[in-house]
Amino acid sequence: MKHFILKACIFFSLLLGGWISSSCRGGATPSSTSGDSAPARIDTLEIKLLFAGDIMTHGPQIESAKCEGGRMYDFSSSFDTLASRIGAADLAIGNLETTFAGAPYSGYPTFSSPDAMGEALKNAGFDVLTTANNHTADKGKKGIIRTLDMLDSLGIAHTGSYRDIFDRDKMTPLILEVKGVRIAILAYTYGTNGMPVPAPTWVDPIDTVMIKKDLLRADSLGADYRIVQIHWGIEYRKEPDSEQLELARKLHRYGDDAIIGSHPHVVQGSQWLKSDSKTSFVIYSMGNFISNQRKPAATRGGMLLSLTLRKVGDRITTHPDYQYVFVNKRTPQGKRVYRLLPVDPFSSDTLPSLPPEEQRDYKEFAKYYQMIPLVLIEREDNRIRNRLQVSQRAF
Repeated sequence: MKHFILKACIFFSLLLGGWISSSCRGGATPSSTSGDSAPARIDTLEIKLLFAGDIMTHGPQIESAKCEGGRMYDFSSSFDTLASRIGAADLAIGNLETTFAGAPYSGYPTFSSPDAMGEALKNAGFDVLTTANNHTADKGKKGIIRTLDMLDSLGIAHTGSYRDIFDRDKMTPLILEVKGVRIAILAYTYGTNGMPVPAPTWVDPIDTVMIKKDLLRADSLGADYRIVQIHWGIEYRKEPDSEQLELARKLHRYGDDAIIGSHPHVVQGSQWLKSDSKTSFVIYSMGNFISNQRKPAATRGGMLLSLTLRKVGDRITTHPDYQYVFVNKRTPQGKRVYRLLPVDPFSSDTLPSLPPEEQRDYKEFAKYYQMIPLVLIEREDNRIRNRLQVSQRAF
C-alpha cells in the first residue's frame, strides 16, 4: 500500500511539474513540435541605385544648347530619352566633370557650364553629383564655391569638394537614408590637372589613410552600405592598370561595398572582390555619360550602371545591371544635337537611325564594348556570361 501511495505521489508530482514547466514556456503542450510552428518572417526590400559616368560640356555642346537670342540655354533634350530611367531609381548619382563658375562659359581644357546644365541634370532625376575630379579646380576658388552653391540651390546632394576643410569635416561622408538603409558616398581624385586647389577650398585626393578614416567614420555613423566614387586610371585605356587594381583591393579591405571608377573616358570592366567576410563590387571606369568627345569611338558614350541592393534581414547583397548609352550628335538632316540614346552593342536591332558618319562611329563603339568584361549574378544572356569568363582571366 505504501508503495502504491508513493508511486501515486510521484506520478502526480511529475504531472503537475510538467504542467507548470510547460506553462512557464508560454503554454506549449507536450505534443507541439518545432515543425508545427510558423517560420519566422524575414523582411526583404530592394533599393535601386543608378550611376552615370563623366558629365562634361564641351564648347560645341554649349553652342548647341543656346536658345534664340543667345542668352539662354537648354540642355534638357540631352537627357529626355533617359529621364524616366533615371527618375525611377531610388538614388541617381553622376560624376560632374565640369564647373558652374558662371560666364564666360567654356569647354575643354577649363570647363565652365551654364547653370542650365545643372537644371537639366536635376530635371532628369539626378539626386547626387560627385565633384572630385581633375577638372574641379578649372576655374579656381570661384569655380569650386559657385558650383557647390549652384548644386545646393537645386537641391542636389554632393561630395568630393568643399568650401573649406571645416565644411569637409561636417559633410564627410555624405550619408543618405533610402527606405531605412543608410548609404554613405565618398569621392576622391588623383589630382586636378596640376592646378593648385586654392585655399581655403578643398578637393578630396586619393589618400589611402584619409579614405580608411572616412570609411571608419561612415561605420561609426551607422552606414549600412559604403560607396567610393574614385577618379583614377589612364585615359582611353581599355583595361585597368596595376595601380587601380591594387587600390581597389585596398578599398575592399577597408570595408567599402562598391567602387565606381571614372576618368579614362571609356568603360573598363567590372569585378567582384571577395574575402572571407565581405564581397565588394567594382567597375573600374564608367566611361563618358555626356560629352563632345569622338576619338576613339568608345568615348562617344559609356555606361549607365544599375546596382540593385537586396536587403534580407541584416544582409545586403549587390546586383549589377548595365545599360550602354551613345551620344547622338547630329540629326539625319545634319543639325547638331547632343542626345543620349540607350543602346545594346550586342544587338543590331537597337542600332539607332543615324546619319552615315554617326553610324560609323556607333559601329566602332559597339564593337569596342562587345569585348569589355562585366560581371553579373544571374542572367541568361550567354554572350554576357562569356564576358564574365573573360573578366576572370583579365583581372
